[in-house]
Amino acid sequence: MSIYNNESVYVAWQSPDSRDWHVVGNLRNKGSHYSFNYTKGVEKLSKFTPFSGMVDLYKTYVSEELFPLFKNRLLSPRRPEYPYFIQWLGLTNDSATPLEILGRSGGQRTTDELQIFKRIEVSPDGYFEHKFFCHGLSYLPVSASERVSSLQVNDELKLCFDLQNNYDPNAVIIRASQPAEIIGYCPRYLAEDIKAMLHSNPLSVTLSVAAISDEAPSNYKLLCSLRGSLDSNTAKNLMNREEFMHLDSNA
Repeated sequence: MSIYNNESVYVAWQSPDSRDWHVVGNLRNKGSHYSFNYTKGVEKLSKFTPFSGMVDLYKTYVSEELFPLFKNRLLSPRRPEYPYFIQWLGLTNDSATPLEILGRSGGQRTTDELQIFKRIEVSPDGYFEHKFFCHGLSYLPVSASERVSSLQVNDELKLCFDLQNNYDPNAVIIRASQPAEIIGYCPRYLAEDIKAMLHSNPLSVTLSVAAISDEAPSNYKLLCSLRGSLDSNTAKNLMNREEFMHLDSNA
């Protein structure tokens, strides 16, 4: 059974030593229930600790309700800021399912080093479209935030390798054009895939502004849309990366 579908999100864990991000789990909505599996990304992580209530790495966990680990990362619809939050995510009340919210928002908490994300999904003919938030804006000069505010929906953005980045060898810069200015980075957990796409055919991948939310926190200010068409080999390599595969081979 394929684990590559719309109602599927992945869990990335940040190593406390290297600060690198690793894929460690997969959460799916199966219609009548949710399921969670650890992925092969945990096999080489000596300091990774299984989540509470999910201590067996090789088991498929099933629940009629969303597991507490993930439910606690959702903003309550009763909160007054909830409508604005959904708008920042580029979602509607109809499309704002728990997994869509987690996958778009990252489901981050200050108490741990986890992020939730959706994979880049490629159609049978190689086409893909994926939305994500620009990262790192708060670490850049004020001029970068001002530049983001001046952008318009559908404005073209550029992707650039950051080859001398000491923290992430796969880092991919996002910059505005005319004039050129760095405005952030692609999320680390997507950077390796995006870098592989650019290596394969840089002209087949485009990035543009999907939405600007000036009133939102910096991590939700610039929503980007990544589009492209991949050749069969690149798409196959993208979809078959080992760290995304379930440890439970029967899942």
